This record gives sequence, C-alpha cells and structure tokens, in this order.
Amino acid sequence: MLSRSIDAHELYVRIGHHLSAMPARMEAYSPEKQVWISKAVALVEAVGDLVDMGRITEVAEWYPTHPAIYGPSVWGILQRALARAELAAPAATSGAFLPEGNAMDAMSAIGKVLKEARSRLLIVDPYLDETILTDFAPMGAEGVKIDLLCDGASVKATLAPAVRRWSAQYDAKRPIEARTTGARLLHDRLIIVDDAKVWNVSQSFKDLAARSPASITVVPAEVAVLKIPAYVDMWTAAAPL
Repeated sequence: MLSRSIDAHELYVRIGHHLSAMPARMEAYSPEKQVWISKAVALVEAVGDLVDMGRITEVAEWYPTHPAIYGPSVWGILQRALARAELAAPAATSGAFLPEGNAMDAMSAIGKVLKEARSRLLIVDPYLDETILTDFAPMGAEGVKIDLLCDGASVKATLAPAVRRWSAQYDAKRPIEARTTGARLLHDRLIIVDDAKVWNVSQSFKDLAARSPASITVVPAEVAVLKIPAYVDMWTAAAPL
C-alpha cells in the first residue's frame, strides 16, 4: 500500500526523476552516492512494499563498506517501486514520467491527453515548431479545433509553413490556428483541454524527453481555474502567426 502522505502520481514522478539522476558506477563508493541512496530509501518506503523496504535499508547500511555488492542492486529496487507507483496512480496520469530518449513514450503520453478533447485544444509553448503538427497533433480527434499559442521572440520559423500545409490538407476536418504573444511573455508549456482541464508539460514539445527526463502532469483544479482564463485572454490578445 502507498503511504497516504504523498499522492500516488507525485510519487511516481519523483521516483522516475530520482532514477534518471542515478549516479554512474554505483559499485564505487562516494558520499554523494550515499546521499542518493538515502533519498531512494525514503521513496521506496513511501511505496510501502515490505520486501523492497528491507532490501533498500540493507543497501543503505552496507553500501559504504561493500559498494561493489550493494550499489548495483539499487536500480532494480527503484524500478520495481516505479512500477508499483505507476499502477497506483490514476489511469489518466500513466506514462507521465518520460525517461531521457523515450521519444515514443513521449508521443504516446501526449496523444492520450490530446484524445481527451471534444471541442478545443489550446497548446501553449514559447518554442513551438513543426514538431507539434508532425508528431503530436494528428493524434487528436477530428473536429477538435487546435489553437497554438507561442512566443513572438522564440517561435521557430518552421511552424508557419507547417500550419499552412496542415490547413490545406485538413481544412475544417481538423481546424487550426496559430498566434504569437509579445516577446518573452510566455514561459509555461501547457495543454488546455476544452477550456476545462490543464496539463503541464515540463519541456518544449520539440525537445520532449530527447536529452533529459520530462514529465506531463495534471494541474490541480484550484490552479487550473486561474490559468485557463489567463491563457484564454492571452490567446485573444495575441497576433496571428
């Protein structure tokens, strides 16, 4: 059973990020690696599996004197903890942690979010390029309007021709519009679904999980109700791309 002191989805993301930060050559002791193991102990304890709790505690105790024996075993213990946390997390957040280099997992996770929309997707990213259309947007449902909001100072030159080609091919079947804000006004990367639900994306879509771990998380409802009107207003005031 998971500890009630931490949300299952948050625990899943934390374990994933801790795994991605695992030091190299765990078989060679260092104080920094001992600190990393100590944090791993807390995460495994939060998951609550008694067998792995015992194993990770043993690793932490004996690692300073027997690093070659105990160091390499941490990876497997944390992988099991990650799997258990993923099973306990709500289905809508499955796959929210994206290890470095997992481009297909990133595409799948974004696709699940896009498929939730029934009328509108407002996608916010200062650095949008053609990747949002070639890799992600086709996974949304037909008839859902896609609004792309990017920053006038950092939007990539490849986005505008991609939007034109998308419109020429799909027209009313997959309506799309792109707008830009003033320079350096955008900082978030968001997907707003039907003006009702907000997902936070930790990296720009063009780089998602390519060179470092990423995450996709639901914005809490009490924060979403503030973000949605703010970004709708920004969209209204933005200039056509």
